[in-house]
Amino acid sequence: MDNVFKFMSGFFTSLTQLLIGFAALAVVTEVVFGAEMFPGMTVVDNLTGLITTLGNGGFVGLVALLILWSILTKK
Repeated sequence: MDNVFKFMSGFFTSLTQLLIGFAALAVVTEVVFGAEMFPGMTVVDNLTGLITTLGNGGFVGLVALLILWSILTKK
């Protein structure tokens, strides 16, 4: 059972890193070329909206930001 949890943890960690890599690539593509990497979705606008939402959330936004930070920097 312990091996299953280790496998699933490794899988989701790798998947998260892959998605962060795609997001970074999409941001660079939008900034450099001015084109959307994914049709119909502007990553820069979505990230700006997320940051604005967290900023307007006050304490709840701060807690959500800390939770996201801990998930993304967990090793």
